[in-house]
Amino acid sequence: MKSFIKTAACIAAVSAMLIQSAVYAAPVPEASEAPVLSDTSGDESDVLSDGDVSAEADIAAEPDDDTDSSDNLPSDDGVTETAEPAETAAPEITPAPRSGAPTASTLDFKVMIDDKKYVIDSFIKIEVYDKNGVLAGTDREWIGGITESVDLHYDVPEYELGDTFTVKLVEGVDTLKYYDTAIRPGESFEVETSWYTDDSGKAAAYNSYIFSAVPLWEKEVFVYVGGDMLKLPSRAKIVDGSTIVPARAVAEAMGISVYYDKDYDSVVCSVGDKQIIYNLGSAYATFFGEDLYLPVAAQYYAGNTYIPVRSLADAFEAPIESKDFGDHLDIIIGESEIVRQSEPVNQWNISSRTNYMVWVSKSEYTVRVYEGSKNKWRKIYTAPCAIGAPGTPTITGSFEYIERTFWDYGSYYVGPVLRFHNGYALHSVLLYYGGGEYDGRVGVRISHGCVRLKAKDINWIANTIPIRTRIYITE
Repeated sequence: MKSFIKTAACIAAVSAMLIQSAVYAAPVPEASEAPVLSDTSGDESDVLSDGDVSAEADIAAEPDDDTDSSDNLPSDDGVTETAEPAETAAPEITPAPRSGAPTASTLDFKVMIDDKKYVIDSFIKIEVYDKNGVLAGTDREWIGGITESVDLHYDVPEYELGDTFTVKLVEGVDTLKYYDTAIRPGESFEVETSWYTDDSGKAAAYNSYIFSAVPLWEKEVFVYVGGDMLKLPSRAKIVDGSTIVPARAVAEAMGISVYYDKDYDSVVCSVGDKQIIYNLGSAYATFFGEDLYLPVAAQYYAGNTYIPVRSLADAFEAPIESKDFGDHLDIIIGESEIVRQSEPVNQWNISSRTNYMVWVSKSEYTVRVYEGSKNKWRKIYTAPCAIGAPGTPTITGSFEYIERTFWDYGSYYVGPVLRFHNGYALHSVLLYYGGGEYDGRVGVRISHGCVRLKAKDINWIANTIPIRTRIYITE
């Protein structure tokens, strides 16, 4: 029994020592922190008796003699009341300190100009705005057909490298591009300045940029009539969204007659009694007796009179379409229904065993070549000719081209010869073997009955129409 009591006493002593060492090992709050009071419902003496934490803790827990203890008592609603802090003055706001980055006061842009065929002279204008949206600088430079690049320089208020700027394209180019970002006039993008340390240890600014730009330019326009691309005396143009073309070249290719009326300074396009009058320098025009206004005025340019091509095609009932390929535009004009119906050959029920037909009008001294079929012939070529003399007149009637040959007269020749009836043929004027014309007259009655044409015209016809093509000859 004594041994058990002794053992229990030892255990109790060891436990007391452990408790006391744990109390001394607990962290003491700093002087600025209020001690934590236990929410234990037991006797205060029980708490303090466990190792007697410290005298400082006792003092901190006691209210100050000058403090009304009622201030720390719960109010009727169970909420502790605290005194409101005294009012203080608003703190003074000072600018944020600089980041320590180097500063700069310039920006530089190099704009590379894309190569385009018909560049419109202009001035590129670009504005820059600082990070606060304030206009910092403006510069502009001329761009023409020979311009490869322009340099723009901006002296701006001092800024820290690392700041961003907004670049706004005002005018002068179609598109401005920076890496994958492309903008049009009135739009903008951002650039970010930067810096690096060079080999000498000095800060070097990165505030110069390279852009690319598509200049203002005119697309090249190709005009096709009846499937053939026309060789125009001066290029077609796009004005205010409308394509204008040299009037005579396009209208005549469509089978429309054209003449200039100097009394009224106008261009007249007509088929039979159907007539369009374009007044140069004015959008006012007369179509088949009705006055109207065009989307763009007829005008004189590069030695030719220009008219809006769609107005011409629509008026004479010719299908027209445009195909935009980005760098050029194709204008494709089909056969005019009014022109087709006005052709005498389409009223004569003339057929051919090929897709071609030749009409020789003796009274007009003219040869016309048509492509198509019965009542749907489309004129594709016109040439002047000479016909038989009064004593040896050219035969009239409907025939077929039966042979291509060559006739030698010793000191001169004719050829190619397109024979259509016995000794009657279409052939060249009289030619020297060494070159040149022995007798090159057309528009007269001079032959032994054949139809003579200039060498270039008979060569074109011979290379175009096949054997069995209809040859139709009228007075």
